[in-house]
Amino acid sequence: MKGLNPEGEVAENGSSNTEEESRPGGMPPVQKREDDGGPTIKIKVCHGSNHHDLTVPSLSTFGDLKRVICRDTDLEPKDQRLFFRGKEKEDQECLQMAGLKDNSKLLLMENLACKERKLEELKESSVKSKGSEAVAKVRADNDKLAEQVAALNTVVCDGTKVAEKDIIFLTEMLERQLLKLDGIEAEGEGRIQRKTEVRRVQSLVEMMDDLKSKNSAPISNDVSVTKSDNESVGGIDAQTSLPSSTKVTQDWEVFE
Repeated sequence: MKGLNPEGEVAENGSSNTEEESRPGGMPPVQKREDDGGPTIKIKVCHGSNHHDLTVPSLSTFGDLKRVICRDTDLEPKDQRLFFRGKEKEDQECLQMAGLKDNSKLLLMENLACKERKLEELKESSVKSKGSEAVAKVRADNDKLAEQVAALNTVVCDGTKVAEKDIIFLTEMLERQLLKLDGIEAEGEGRIQRKTEVRRVQSLVEMMDDLKSKNSAPISNDVSVTKSDNESVGGIDAQTSLPSSTKVTQDWEVFE
């Protein structure tokens, strides 16, 4: 016996090919409808070594499918290329019309522009990382030099004379640090760190210039030392040497 289904189509033996649900009170069953616009199909999307199992309405387009894929892969729809049976599919094509069925397989690839953009981002990230590391290394050397400058400043401000060659040497080492910083390629945070270190070293150089002027100034009479006084304490030269804890070392050559 033939009958009409809810869509007005003829079905053999009064039944239809679609799923039906019963209704209370002996009312005739009705055909189930998908809220998302039709029956769904399961699709396997292969992206490199990754596989994504997706369920979408069969009447979806490949553009719709790309938006679903985006949620799983974070790959923007405009950066996706979908292949079915060896052919790239256009966004406006319908999955059902293209022949996709349950368990159909699709190949997902990134477009060339996306790959180039990611490579450029990776390169920039690498430059930032290397720049920050290089600045950190110079900063560590600057910390040691700053300790030397502070020691000299304490001695000179106390009225004690130091060897001018120590001041000149330390100033030259600071200027070398400026050259190192100038040669560092850095972006983003690394560039900010480099500028901070440049200003720091420049301030240390200015301090050394002030110390040089103070150190070369004549000693006042109340702190002058006579030759006989020097001889009485073991023949120490009138130009007092720095204490061992504050002497400028010559070990900074290892920074080069």
